[in-house]
Amino acid sequence: MNHRALAGLAGLAAGIVVTVAAAAPASAATATIVVPTDFDPTLSDTRATGHYEVVGTGLHIWTEGSTSTDKVAEYVAAPAPLAVVGEPSLDYAPTTGTIPPGFQLVVDFDNDGAIDGILVGEPVYGGDWWLSNSSAQFVKDGAPSHTGGSGSDNHGTLDAWRAAFPEAQVDFIGFSLGSGVLGDGVLEALNYNGTRYTFAQAVVLAGKQDCKNGGWATSTDPVFRNQGDCVSSFASGR
Repeated sequence: MNHRALAGLAGLAAGIVVTVAAAAPASAATATIVVPTDFDPTLSDTRATGHYEVVGTGLHIWTEGSTSTDKVAEYVAAPAPLAVVGEPSLDYAPTTGTIPPGFQLVVDFDNDGAIDGILVGEPVYGGDWWLSNSSAQFVKDGAPSHTGGSGSDNHGTLDAWRAAFPEAQVDFIGFSLGSGVLGDGVLEALNYNGTRYTFAQAVVLAGKQDCKNGGWATSTDPVFRNQGDCVSSFASGR
C-alpha cells in the first residue's frame, strides 16, 4: 500500500470487560466511529464468517467457527506519531470464547508516506506488541526483539518500538478477532492517543422528504450543509 491516513488466551467470564494494555484515563476526549462509513475499505479484512453490528455505542463482533474465514478486522484513519499515542487499548465484553480481539496499529515506520506494517497488541502478551508477518523487511530487521514467546519473531514494547523507529507515524487504528477464532462479544471502545472511540450506525436518508424537520442534520453518509443541500442532492440524483 502507498496511501496514508488512518488473541491471546485468558479465562474470561461473560460480562467482564477485557482491556488490552492500559485503560484510557477518565479525562479522555471522546469521538465516534460511524459504521461502516469510517471503516477503510482497502484495509478491511472481515471475512465470510466474521460479522459486526452496532449495538448502542458498542460494536458487536462475532465469528461462526474456527476456520480461516472466521475473522473480523476493521480499521479507521487516526494519524499521529507513534511517539505520542501512549498505550492504546480495547474495552471488550465477551459473551462467547476465550480469545479477545487485538488492537492494531497500521504504521509508516520510516515516515515516507507508505504503510510498512502492523503492530498488534494482545492481552496474552501483556505490553508486548508484535509485528505482522507481511511487514516490510527493514521493520523486521529493526524490531526491538527477535525472540520467540510472542505473536511473531519480531516484537517489543511500544516504548521499544518508539526508540527503534523515532519517526514512525500511525496512519490507522483497528481491531482484529481471528482468523481461526470462535468468539462473540461487544467491543465497547478503542482508547487511543487520549481519545475514547465508540461506535454509531451510519444514517443514510432515503429521499428528499427525509431532509425535512431537521432530518438533513442526521445524515452521516453523506453529510449535508443544510436542508437545501440535502433536498438538492436527491433532486439532482447525486
